[in-house]
Amino acid sequence: EVLALRASKGMVLNESDHDTWSCGSFFTNPIVSESFARTLPLDAPQWPTVEDDGKTVKLSAAWLIEQAGVRKGFSLPRSHAAISSKHALAITNRGTATANEVAELARYVQLQVSNKFGITLVPEPNLIGF
Repeated sequence: EVLALRASKGMVLNESDHDTWSCGSFFTNPIVSESFARTLPLDAPQWPTVEDDGKTVKLSAAWLIEQAGVRKGFSLPRSHAAISSKHALAITNRGTATANEVAELARYVQLQVSNKFGITLVPEPNLIGF
């Protein structure tokens, strides 16, 4: 059941499916103050955190990305790195993407979310040399 759910989101490696050619979720779900979270649209997914006596909430990075206008399947011009067509939180390699192309797409996503919401998404993988 869990494996089927992960596969439906492109999070189980499949040689013939470029949506699975990723490191999984690329950005962590940001934790923000409860007061900041109240400034977001009512449909913004939020989860209470155990830290800070309930004064912070965790937001959905995938929701922020999509609401900032970065759609599933998006890629920058002439780039082989793309947002998964199955899950907005995964940056995928469409076959010959370079590390620079992945990093450029990640920076673009961060900029769009920052411009729309004032939140800086933090990459989950360790980026060596960037």
